[in-house]
Amino acid sequence: MILELMPDGGVLISDNVLQDGDIVESRFAVERRNRTIHSRMRQYLYELKHRKGLETAIIPIGDGVAVSTKYTERVE
Repeated sequence: MILELMPDGGVLISDNVLQDGDIVESRFAVERRNRTIHSRMRQYLYELKHRKGLETAIIPIGDGVAVSTKYTERVE
């Protein structure tokens, strides 16, 4: 994944992550033709939010923006 190439302190900005609010809806509330992109975007956001060494904020402006910053985990 590209995140391995990102330097410490690097920033990844992802636009349109909420897709008119569809991402917060149940899979079954989304039109059938949009279910694949809905599922993949939810997987993408899950990865951003749960990946170690990555701090992510999702900002609900327009169709949503995710801002992720890479950091080195410190061992104590």
